[in-house]
Amino acid sequence: MQKNRWIAAALSAAFLLSGCGMSEQSNSNALNQGDYAAALPFQESNTRVKHVSLISDMDVRTEVERGLMDLSKQYFSPGEVAFRSHTFLNYDELDATDGSRGLLGTLRDGNPNGLNPNSNEEFDTGNGVVKGGIILVDIYELDWYRNDKLAGISLGLVVNDKITYNNQEYEITPEKMENYLNITFSKLVTYMRERFNEVTVNVPVFAAAYELNSDALSSSKGGYVYDGYFDGTNSTFHTLNQTDMIVPSAQFSAADPEMADNFTKYKNVLVNILPESTYVTAQALLNQGVTQKLDITITAHGKTLAEIMAVTQEARENLNLFTDTECAYNVTVKNDDEVYALMHRAKDSTNVYITTSL
Repeated sequence: MQKNRWIAAALSAAFLLSGCGMSEQSNSNALNQGDYAAALPFQESNTRVKHVSLISDMDVRTEVERGLMDLSKQYFSPGEVAFRSHTFLNYDELDATDGSRGLLGTLRDGNPNGLNPNSNEEFDTGNGVVKGGIILVDIYELDWYRNDKLAGISLGLVVNDKITYNNQEYEITPEKMENYLNITFSKLVTYMRERFNEVTVNVPVFAAAYELNSDALSSSKGGYVYDGYFDGTNSTFHTLNQTDMIVPSAQFSAADPEMADNFTKYKNVLVNILPESTYVTAQALLNQGVTQKLDITITAHGKTLAEIMAVTQEARENLNLFTDTECAYNVTVKNDDEVYALMHRAKDSTNVYITTSL
């Protein structure tokens, strides 16, 4: 399912990156209103290697960046800016492989910029005091440009929900996590303003924390829990409540019963089209208990092109079973291991955009 959800996520990027140029840097206009466009040609950063080494789950990495984009919209208008990635925080800036340098390292004499607590420093998790705990796992950076001029920065900090100390796990309470993030957000913003000439005090910086869910039995892998906005010398902070859930699951049914019921109806329509089993699964992003995005994967076992075309048509036509127009829907239709179709229904719309492999 990991690969399938990644493909569904790529659908959003495909629409996001479609269109014609709108400035000197060759920004692509997003096909769907409200999406960000990339500044083209895209310039990859060597941080991509660091991200993969720190978090192997592509689904989590995708949700961290996509969630950061969604949260950034309240401060940086998609109609006014385009994004680049890791213009400033490259591999060396983040690197902490030797434990003594880089932002992801521990705070110590040889690494005054480390954002994890000193190995000898006591940290109160709210459920017990620990030492040497690694809280910050990774940092994602999106840079917002308006006509080749830096207009803002968004930073996504990935944090652990628990710390293991003396062979015992200590869950970090929301209050203690927010205390840590208040300090860490501020320290990181100050570092960037002092380290990079382009990041002046006049460049607003948005920071948000994605907390990983280490519970192997949970249907959620994590979500954004806290954010901060730094504009000049002013800063504001907010508690968030985002989570990513597998569908169907008892946890999702309890969180959003109406959406879970819609999904069940949609699934029941599709599973009986062909003699062989057709599987329908999904990944949901919830905020404050309300589904914001639903990535659906349909896996069929058609023997002919006509059969898989029929499945795809049913998948498209029956998206109207989802009555919530405040949610965005992405659908991936697969026949065995081959992707046949991608669909997208944007928030506040009932129009379905579709592309097929044939």
